[in-house]
Amino acid sequence: MSIGKEKIKNMSNKIENVINQINSSDAIISEGAISVLSALFSENSNILKIILKQGVENRNTQKILNIAKTKNIPIEYFSPDEMQKFEENINNTGLYSIGKTHGGIIAIVSKRKFISPGELLADAQCAPLRSTISIAIIEGIEDPYNLGYAARALYTQGTDALILPERDFGFSESIIEKASTGTFSKMPIAVFSKDINAKTDLIDLLKRNKFKIYCIDKKIPANSKIKISDIFDVKFDDRTVFIIGGEKRGISKDFLNNADEIVRIPYAKDFSHSLAAQTAATVVAYEIHRQHKKSVQKAPF
Repeated sequence: MSIGKEKIKNMSNKIENVINQINSSDAIISEGAISVLSALFSENSNILKIILKQGVENRNTQKILNIAKTKNIPIEYFSPDEMQKFEENINNTGLYSIGKTHGGIIAIVSKRKFISPGELLADAQCAPLRSTISIAIIEGIEDPYNLGYAARALYTQGTDALILPERDFGFSESIIEKASTGTFSKMPIAVFSKDINAKTDLIDLLKRNKFKIYCIDKKIPANSKIKISDIFDVKFDDRTVFIIGGEKRGISKDFLNNADEIVRIPYAKDFSHSLAAQTAATVVAYEIHRQHKKSVQKAPF
Protein backbone atom coordinates (compact mmCIF):
# COMPACT_ATOMS: atom_id res chain seq x y z
CA MET A 1 0.00 0.00 0.00
CA SER A 2 1.37 3.42 -0.92
CA ILE A 3 0.30 7.05 -0.67
CA GLY A 4 -0.88 8.24 -4.08
CA LYS A 5 0.61 11.59 -5.02
CA GLU A 6 -2.14 12.23 -7.57
CA LYS A 7 -4.47 13.07 -4.67
CA ILE A 8 -2.05 15.54 -3.10
CA LYS A 9 -2.32 19.22 -3.97
CA ASN A 10 0.09 22.14 -3.49
CA MET A 11 2.84 19.78 -2.41
CA SER A 12 6.23 21.35 -1.67
CA ASN A 13 9.48 19.58 -2.49
CA LYS A 14 10.05 18.89 1.18
CA ILE A 15 6.66 17.19 1.58
CA GLU A 16 7.07 15.34 -1.73
CA ASN A 17 10.40 13.96 -0.57
CA VAL A 18 8.80 12.59 2.61
CA ILE A 19 5.96 11.01 0.60
CA ASN A 20 8.52 9.42 -1.73
CA GLN A 21 10.46 8.07 1.24
CA ILE A 22 7.32 6.54 2.75
CA ASN A 23 6.43 4.84 -0.53
CA SER A 24 9.91 3.70 -1.53
CA SER A 25 10.74 2.31 1.90
CA ASP A 26 7.30 0.75 2.56
CA ALA A 27 7.23 2.87 5.72
CA ILE A 28 4.58 4.20 8.09
CA ILE A 29 4.12 7.43 10.03
CA SER A 30 4.56 7.34 13.79
CA GLU A 31 3.23 10.43 15.56
CA GLY A 32 3.58 11.95 19.00
CA ALA A 33 6.37 11.90 21.57
CA ILE A 34 5.29 8.64 23.23
CA SER A 35 5.20 6.66 19.99
CA VAL A 36 8.41 8.15 18.62
CA LEU A 37 10.35 7.64 21.85
CA SER A 38 9.08 4.05 22.09
CA ALA A 39 10.28 3.41 18.54
CA LEU A 40 13.67 4.92 19.38
CA PHE A 41 14.08 2.60 22.36
CA SER A 42 12.65 -0.49 20.64
CA GLU A 43 14.80 -3.19 19.07
CA ASN A 44 11.87 -3.92 16.72
CA SER A 45 11.72 -0.48 15.08
CA ASN A 46 13.82 1.15 12.37
CA ILE A 47 13.34 4.92 12.19
CA LEU A 48 14.25 6.42 8.82
CA LYS A 49 13.68 10.07 9.65
CA ILE A 50 12.26 12.28 12.40
CA ILE A 51 10.26 15.41 11.56
CA LEU A 52 9.96 18.17 14.17
CA LYS A 53 7.91 21.33 13.99
CA GLN A 54 10.03 24.43 14.37
CA GLY A 55 9.55 26.12 17.73
CA VAL A 56 8.61 22.95 19.60
CA GLU A 57 11.19 22.63 22.38
CA ASN A 58 10.62 20.56 25.51
CA ARG A 59 12.07 17.61 27.41
CA ASN A 60 10.68 15.12 24.90
CA THR A 61 12.14 16.84 21.85
CA GLN A 62 15.50 17.18 23.60
CA LYS A 63 15.47 13.49 24.49
CA ILE A 64 14.51 12.59 20.92
CA LEU A 65 17.31 14.74 19.52
CA ASN A 66 19.89 13.19 21.85
CA ILE A 67 18.92 9.61 21.02
CA ALA A 68 18.58 10.33 17.30
CA LYS A 69 22.10 11.77 17.31
CA THR A 70 23.58 8.62 18.86
CA LYS A 71 21.74 6.46 16.31
CA ASN A 72 22.54 8.70 13.31
CA ILE A 73 18.86 9.23 12.52
CA PRO A 74 18.29 12.29 10.30
CA ILE A 75 16.17 15.14 11.67
CA GLU A 76 14.12 17.46 9.45
CA TYR A 77 12.36 20.61 10.62
CA PHE A 78 9.00 21.80 9.27
CA SER A 79 7.70 25.29 9.82
CA PRO A 80 4.19 25.47 11.37
CA ASP A 81 2.80 26.18 7.88
CA GLU A 82 4.69 23.23 6.36
CA MET A 83 3.51 20.92 9.13
CA GLN A 84 -0.10 21.96 8.53
CA LYS A 85 0.21 21.38 4.78
CA PHE A 86 1.89 18.02 5.45
CA GLU A 87 -1.08 16.98 7.65
CA GLU A 88 -3.60 18.16 5.04
CA ASN A 89 -1.84 16.43 2.16
CA ILE A 90 -1.50 13.12 3.96
CA ASN A 91 -5.08 13.21 5.23
CA ASN A 92 -6.43 14.06 1.77
CA THR A 93 -5.09 10.78 0.37
CA GLY A 94 -7.77 8.86 2.28
CA LEU A 95 -5.18 6.17 3.04
CA TYR A 96 -3.77 7.61 6.21
CA SER A 97 -4.87 10.13 8.82
CA ILE A 98 -2.58 12.22 10.96
CA GLY A 99 -4.25 13.39 14.14
CA LYS A 100 -3.98 16.72 15.92
CA THR A 101 -2.22 15.40 19.02
CA HIS A 102 1.26 14.68 17.65
CA GLY A 103 2.65 17.86 19.20
CA GLY A 104 4.87 18.56 16.23
CA ILE A 105 6.74 15.25 16.53
CA ILE A 106 6.57 12.72 13.69
CA ALA A 107 8.77 9.83 12.60
CA ILE A 108 8.97 7.87 9.37
CA VAL A 109 9.40 4.24 10.45
CA SER A 110 9.94 1.05 8.45
CA LYS A 111 7.04 -1.37 8.70
CA ARG A 112 7.75 -4.01 11.27
CA LYS A 113 8.94 -7.42 10.15
CA PHE A 114 7.33 -9.99 12.41
CA ILE A 115 9.04 -13.22 13.41
CA SER A 116 7.74 -16.79 13.33
CA PRO A 117 6.40 -18.58 16.43
CA GLY A 118 9.48 -20.85 16.33
CA GLU A 119 11.81 -17.85 16.43
CA LEU A 120 9.75 -16.32 19.22
CA LEU A 121 10.00 -19.45 21.36
CA ALA A 122 13.73 -19.70 20.75
CA ASP A 123 14.11 -16.18 22.16
CA ALA A 124 11.79 -16.96 25.08
CA GLN A 125 13.72 -20.12 25.96
CA CYS A 126 16.96 -18.17 26.15
CA ALA A 127 15.59 -15.43 28.41
CA PRO A 128 17.88 -15.38 31.46
CA LEU A 129 16.58 -16.33 34.89
CA ARG A 130 13.04 -16.77 33.65
CA SER A 131 10.90 -18.90 35.95
CA THR A 132 7.60 -17.90 34.32
CA ILE A 133 6.62 -17.15 30.72
CA SER A 134 3.19 -16.08 29.47
CA ILE A 135 2.26 -15.66 25.81
CA ALA A 136 -1.00 -14.35 24.39
CA ILE A 137 -2.59 -15.43 21.11
CA ILE A 138 -5.26 -13.08 19.79
CA GLU A 139 -7.31 -13.88 16.71
CA GLY A 140 -10.21 -11.95 15.33
CA ILE A 141 -9.46 -8.36 16.32
CA GLU A 142 -9.97 -6.31 13.16
CA ASP A 143 -10.02 -2.80 14.62
CA PRO A 144 -6.47 -1.41 14.94
CA TYR A 145 -7.38 0.70 17.96
CA ASN A 146 -8.67 -2.36 19.83
CA LEU A 147 -5.51 -4.31 18.99
CA GLY A 148 -3.45 -1.40 20.26
CA TYR A 149 -5.43 -1.26 23.52
CA ALA A 150 -4.96 -5.01 23.95
CA ALA A 151 -1.20 -4.75 23.36
CA ARG A 152 -0.98 -1.99 25.96
CA ALA A 153 -2.80 -4.09 28.56
CA LEU A 154 -0.70 -7.17 27.84
CA TYR A 155 2.59 -5.28 28.00
CA THR A 156 1.80 -3.46 31.24
CA GLN A 157 0.74 -6.69 32.96
CA GLY A 158 3.94 -8.49 32.01
CA THR A 159 2.77 -10.74 29.16
CA ASP A 160 6.03 -11.71 27.50
CA ALA A 161 4.95 -12.01 23.87
CA LEU A 162 2.03 -11.86 21.48
CA ILE A 163 1.14 -14.17 18.57
CA LEU A 164 -1.24 -12.95 15.85
CA PRO A 165 -2.66 -14.27 12.57
CA GLU A 166 -0.59 -13.15 9.61
CA ARG A 167 -1.92 -10.03 7.90
CA ASP A 168 -0.81 -6.85 6.17
CA PHE A 169 -1.38 -4.14 8.74
CA GLY A 170 -0.62 -1.44 6.18
CA PHE A 171 -0.90 2.07 7.56
CA SER A 172 -3.02 0.76 10.44
CA GLU A 173 0.24 -0.30 12.12
CA SER A 174 0.80 3.33 13.10
CA ILE A 175 -2.72 3.48 14.58
CA ILE A 176 -2.02 0.32 16.58
CA GLU A 177 1.24 1.86 17.81
CA LYS A 178 -0.48 5.07 18.87
CA ALA A 179 -3.36 3.27 20.62
CA SER A 180 -0.86 1.06 22.44
CA THR A 181 1.08 4.17 23.61
CA GLY A 182 4.23 2.70 22.12
CA THR A 183 4.01 -0.76 23.67
CA PHE A 184 3.24 -2.53 20.38
CA SER A 185 6.78 -1.83 19.14
CA LYS A 186 8.29 -2.95 22.46
CA MET A 187 6.53 -6.31 22.59
CA PRO A 188 7.94 -9.43 20.90
CA ILE A 189 5.33 -10.40 18.27
CA ALA A 190 5.12 -13.44 16.01
CA VAL A 191 2.59 -14.28 13.32
CA PHE A 192 1.23 -17.63 12.13
CA SER A 193 0.28 -18.23 8.52
CA LYS A 194 -3.14 -18.71 6.93
CA ASP A 195 -2.34 -22.30 5.95
CA ILE A 196 -5.06 -24.80 6.82
CA ASN A 197 -2.90 -26.60 9.38
CA ALA A 198 -1.20 -23.50 10.80
CA LYS A 199 -3.20 -23.39 14.03
CA THR A 200 -2.79 -27.05 14.92
CA ASP A 201 0.90 -26.83 14.01
CA LEU A 202 1.21 -23.83 16.34
CA ILE A 203 -0.45 -25.72 19.20
CA ASP A 204 1.86 -28.70 18.61
CA LEU A 205 4.88 -26.40 18.69
CA LEU A 206 3.76 -24.80 21.95
CA LYS A 207 3.03 -28.13 23.63
CA ARG A 208 6.39 -29.55 22.54
CA ASN A 209 7.89 -26.60 24.37
CA LYS A 210 5.89 -27.56 27.47
CA PHE A 211 3.40 -24.69 27.43
CA LYS A 212 -0.09 -25.20 28.84
CA ILE A 213 -2.80 -23.87 26.55
CA TYR A 214 -5.77 -21.94 27.96
CA CYS A 215 -8.65 -20.79 25.75
CA ILE A 216 -10.63 -17.89 27.17
CA ASP A 217 -14.20 -18.75 26.20
CA LYS A 218 -17.67 -19.14 27.67
CA LYS A 219 -18.49 -22.60 26.40
CA ILE A 220 -16.86 -25.96 25.87
CA PRO A 221 -16.85 -27.61 22.41
CA ALA A 222 -19.48 -30.31 21.85
CA ASN A 223 -18.49 -33.82 22.97
CA SER A 224 -15.29 -32.48 24.48
CA LYS A 225 -13.70 -33.65 27.71
CA ILE A 226 -11.57 -30.54 28.08
CA LYS A 227 -11.63 -29.10 31.57
CA ILE A 228 -13.55 -25.83 31.94
CA SER A 229 -13.08 -23.49 34.90
CA ASP A 230 -13.89 -19.97 36.06
CA ILE A 231 -10.87 -17.69 36.04
CA PHE A 232 -11.16 -17.35 39.83
CA ASP A 233 -10.46 -21.09 40.17
CA VAL A 234 -7.60 -21.45 37.68
CA LYS A 235 -3.98 -21.79 38.71
CA PHE A 236 -2.16 -20.66 35.59
CA ASP A 237 0.94 -22.69 34.74
CA ASP A 238 4.42 -21.18 34.86
CA ARG A 239 4.55 -21.68 31.09
CA THR A 240 1.22 -20.30 29.96
CA VAL A 241 -0.31 -19.55 26.58
CA PHE A 242 -3.77 -17.98 26.64
CA ILE A 243 -5.91 -17.58 23.55
CA ILE A 244 -8.52 -14.87 23.03
CA GLY A 245 -10.90 -14.66 20.09
CA GLY A 246 -12.72 -11.77 18.47
CA GLU A 247 -16.17 -10.69 19.63
CA LYS A 248 -17.94 -11.93 16.48
CA ARG A 249 -16.30 -15.24 15.62
CA GLY A 250 -14.70 -16.14 18.93
CA ILE A 251 -11.90 -18.70 19.11
CA SER A 252 -11.53 -21.08 16.17
CA LYS A 253 -12.20 -24.80 16.65
CA ASP A 254 -8.59 -25.76 15.94
CA PHE A 255 -7.57 -23.86 19.05
CA LEU A 256 -10.57 -24.82 21.22
CA ASN A 257 -10.34 -28.54 20.48
CA ASN A 258 -6.65 -28.66 21.38
CA ALA A 259 -6.68 -26.57 24.55
CA ASP A 260 -5.61 -28.00 27.89
CA GLU A 261 -8.23 -25.96 29.69
CA ILE A 262 -11.05 -23.57 28.86
CA VAL A 263 -11.34 -20.55 31.12
CA ARG A 264 -14.50 -18.52 31.62
CA ILE A 265 -14.68 -14.95 32.86
CA PRO A 266 -17.87 -14.94 34.96
CA TYR A 267 -20.13 -11.90 34.93
CA ALA A 268 -21.56 -10.26 38.04
CA LYS A 269 -24.81 -9.54 36.19
CA ASP A 270 -26.89 -11.33 33.59
CA PHE A 271 -25.32 -10.53 30.21
CA SER A 272 -25.48 -12.64 27.07
CA HIS A 273 -22.71 -11.06 25.02
CA SER A 274 -18.94 -11.52 25.03
CA LEU A 275 -16.48 -9.05 26.45
CA ALA A 276 -14.46 -7.05 23.97
CA ALA A 277 -11.24 -8.91 23.18
CA GLN A 278 -9.06 -6.17 24.62
CA THR A 279 -11.08 -6.26 27.85
CA ALA A 280 -10.73 -10.04 28.14
CA ALA A 281 -7.00 -9.70 27.46
CA THR A 282 -6.71 -7.19 30.29
CA VAL A 283 -8.56 -9.42 32.77
CA VAL A 284 -6.53 -12.54 31.98
CA ALA A 285 -3.15 -10.78 31.82
CA TYR A 286 -3.82 -9.11 35.17
CA GLU A 287 -4.78 -12.41 36.81
CA ILE A 288 -1.65 -14.15 35.51
CA HIS A 289 0.45 -11.24 36.73
CA ARG A 290 -1.23 -11.41 40.14
CA GLN A 291 -0.61 -15.14 40.46
CA HIS A 292 3.00 -14.97 39.31
CA LYS A 293 3.75 -12.07 41.63
CA LYS A 294 2.14 -13.91 44.54
CA SER A 295 4.17 -17.06 43.85
CA VAL A 296 7.42 -15.05 43.75
CA GLN A 297 6.59 -13.40 47.08
CA LYS A 298 5.98 -16.83 48.65
CA ALA A 299 9.11 -18.43 47.19
CA PRO A 300 11.70 -19.45 49.84
CA PHE A 301 15.06 -17.68 49.81
